[in-house]
Amino acid sequence: MEINIFETDHEAIENYIAGFSSNGHELFGPIAYKDGYIFRVYAPNADRMYIKGDFTGWDIHEMIKNPEYGYFYIFENAKVGDYYKLVVVKDNQWVEHTDPFARAMDLEGDFASLIVDESYEFSDSDFIKNRNKNFDKPMNIYEIHMGSWLRLSDRVNFLDIVDKLIDHIKKMNYTHVEIMPVTEYPFYPSWGYQSTGFFATSSRYGKPEDLKKFVDLMHQNGIGVILDVVAVHFANDYYGLKMFDGTHMYESSYEDLTYSEWGSINFDYSKGHVKSFMKSSFAYWIDNFHLDGIRVDAVSYMIYYNGNENRGIHDDNINFISDLNKTLEIAYPSVMRIAEDSSAYPGVTHPVEDGGLGFDYKWDLGWMNDTIKYFEVDSYNRSMYHSKVTFSMFYFYNEKFLLPLSHDEVVHLKKPMINKMFGSYEDRFKELKVLNTYQMTHPGKKLNFMGNEIATFDEWNENESINWNILNYPTHDDFNRYLKDLNYLYKENKAFYANDYKEDGFKWTVVDDANTSVFAYERYAENSRFLVVLNMANMYHGAYEFPFDEDLEFIEKINSFAPKYGGDKVDYRQIEIEKGEVLKLELWEYEACIFEIKEKNEKTN
Repeated sequence: MEINIFETDHEAIENYIAGFSSNGHELFGPIAYKDGYIFRVYAPNADRMYIKGDFTGWDIHEMIKNPEYGYFYIFENAKVGDYYKLVVVKDNQWVEHTDPFARAMDLEGDFASLIVDESYEFSDSDFIKNRNKNFDKPMNIYEIHMGSWLRLSDRVNFLDIVDKLIDHIKKMNYTHVEIMPVTEYPFYPSWGYQSTGFFATSSRYGKPEDLKKFVDLMHQNGIGVILDVVAVHFANDYYGLKMFDGTHMYESSYEDLTYSEWGSINFDYSKGHVKSFMKSSFAYWIDNFHLDGIRVDAVSYMIYYNGNENRGIHDDNINFISDLNKTLEIAYPSVMRIAEDSSAYPGVTHPVEDGGLGFDYKWDLGWMNDTIKYFEVDSYNRSMYHSKVTFSMFYFYNEKFLLPLSHDEVVHLKKPMINKMFGSYEDRFKELKVLNTYQMTHPGKKLNFMGNEIATFDEWNENESINWNILNYPTHDDFNRYLKDLNYLYKENKAFYANDYKEDGFKWTVVDDANTSVFAYERYAENSRFLVVLNMANMYHGAYEFPFDEDLEFIEKINSFAPKYGGDKVDYRQIEIEKGEVLKLELWEYEACIFEIKEKNEKTN
C-alpha cells in the first residue's frame, strides 16, 4: 500500500486546521483513486477509527492515524453505490458516525454514507458567463420547499417537478428560485434547517446529479438558483457531528454555548477546523452545483450569542462570517450571498474591508413585519399605524435590502397571506393586491413563498402539496393573473429595479396623509419614470389630488380593478396635465394603480 499517496498534502491539512481552507472536500471524505477510494477523516482526539461497508462485507477495517495532523486514512476497493459507516473509538467508547464529508446518505432508518458518482457535464456556460449579483437588475425570487411544491408521492425527486416548476416560474415572471435546505437532514418537519450532512444532497429529493441537472435546466431557461443554507447549528443526532471524535470537536464544551433554542447544536467558530469545514461546505455547493446565490439562515443567531443581543456580540462568529464572505467573494465574484438577519447590527451588506460583514443582500424583516402588521389592522384604525408603511424608507439605504414574504410567515398558525388581510372575503383579495403592488414597487429585491401567488387559504404544510386546484375559482385565478402582470411590469421597466440602492431612484409623492391611508411615490431610472398610487383603506375618493409642477402625461399600466383581474374599471386612464396643475384620480376602496410618466408629446412605448 502506497501510504504516501493515501495520506495528503500536509500544508493543506495545516491550512485546514488553522481555519484558512475552503477545499476540505478535496482532502477528506471518499476520494476516488484508481480502482477504489481513499477515505480520510479528521478526528484528532479519537483513539482509533474503523470503517465498514459494502466493500468490507460490513466487517470493520482499522484506519491508519496520522498522529501529527490528527486524521485517519485508508484505501478500500469501494465503488459507486457502496454504503459505509465510520466507527470512532474514544476511551473505549465505540460510536458509529456518518462521514462528515459524505456526498450522500441513507435516509431510510439508517445513517450510512453513500459513495456517489459526482461527474456531471453542465450545459449552462452562457448563463454562468453572463450572471452577476443583480444590484441594478430585476430580481424577483420564488421560494419553494422541494417536498411540497407539487407533492406527487411521498418522495419528490428534483426532476419530478423541474419541468412544471420552470413553466410556472416563467409564466409568473419570476427571475430566480430559492430552494429551502436540501442538505441531508433526519427530521422532516425541520425543513432541512437541522442538518447532519453538510456536503450531502438529501436522498429525499434525489442524487447529487439530479440536483445538478435541476440547476442546469433552470439555467438553460434563464432562471437563477439560490440555495438556503445553514451555518449556525447542526442536528443533535448522535451519529452526526455531535461529539464526533469523542470530544466537543465541532461544538463548544460550554453548555450555555452548545445548544440553540431549537435543541440543535451550535457550531463553535473559535476552532479553525470548524471554520474550514463550513467554508468548504459553501464552496462545495457553489462550485459543484453552479449555484447563483446562497441565503444564510439565522444570521442574527450568529451575530449575538443565540440571537440574544443582551449577551453581546459573538466575536468568533463575526470573524467567521467576515472571513467566509471575503473568501467566497474572491472565489465566486458573481455569486450572491444573502443574509436572513433580523437584528439591527450595522454593516451587514458593507464590504469586509470597510468593517462590514460582507453580504450582498440582507432580508428586510423589519419591512415584512411592519407591513403585515399594518394590513392586519382594520381600515378605520390604520391611520394610527401610518408609520408602519413610511418607516422603511428612513433606514432603507443603510443596507442592500431584499423584501421577503417568506415561508416563516405562513406556517405554525401565522396564517396564509390572504388571511392576514383584515375585512371581508372580497376585501382581502383587494388588499392583498395592494400589498403585493407595494412590495413589487418598493425599492429592493423581492421574494415570495410558494402559494402566495395564488392567495391560498391553506397554511403551509410540508406534508402536503400546494393546492393548485384553487385556481379553478375565478377570484384566485384573477389574483394570480394580477401578480403575473405585476411581476412582468416590474421585470420589464428599469425604474423598478435599476436604482434600488440609490436615493435618486425613489421619491414620495404622498407620504403624510394618515387620515385617508393613501400613499404615492415615484420610481426613476434613466428615461423610465413611474407613479405608484396605493389606497390602503376602505375609503372612496372621487378626485384625489397629486401635485406636479411639470407638463406631463400619465399612462396607466396596471390597475387592480381592471376587468381581467375581476374588477369593473373598464378603461385604463391616460391623463395630461400642464405645469402648475394637479393630477386628479378617482380612487376606489383598496385600489392599486401604476402610471408611466412621460413628458407631454414624448413618444410612448
